[in-house]
Amino acid sequence: MNIKIATEENIPQIEILYEELFLEMSKLQPKYIAPAKQDVAFLKNIILEEKSDIFVAEVDNNIAGFLLIQELSTPPYSCIVQYNYAYIMDVIVGGQYQNKGIGSLLIRKSKKWAEERKLDYLELSVLAENNGAFTLYEKHGFKETSRTLRLEL
Repeated sequence: MNIKIATEENIPQIEILYEELFLEMSKLQPKYIAPAKQDVAFLKNIILEEKSDIFVAEVDNNIAGFLLIQELSTPPYSCIVQYNYAYIMDVIVGGQYQNKGIGSLLIRKSKKWAEERKLDYLELSVLAENNGAFTLYEKHGFKETSRTLRLEL
């Protein structure tokens, strides 16, 4: 297995995994998330932008999973301590490759990416119903720092 930074030629395989991700998310929260395709222009921008990357895990020349990461800064509010941090936007490991350590490898690679950029911390969001992902993130030292609540009207 090889973890590398994605190039534009990887986009077709990344798109397939995004469809799988969005489908799984729609099953967890069907009222708010629908199956969809990811915008190719968005993926190209992430790949070309200096402050973001997509790490792909390759197995036998197939992309088994990916992690999308961005460098961000905390908002400039007087009550918020200023930090530069890495935000993990999306992580997906294809169904046939799950439970083989690929998610862990991608998270370790993202940690190294953030450390090399001298960022202060890694952050991500996870759907409340996504217990498997939550367990993976806790295993790697992520701690809950806030909660999003919703009141349906």
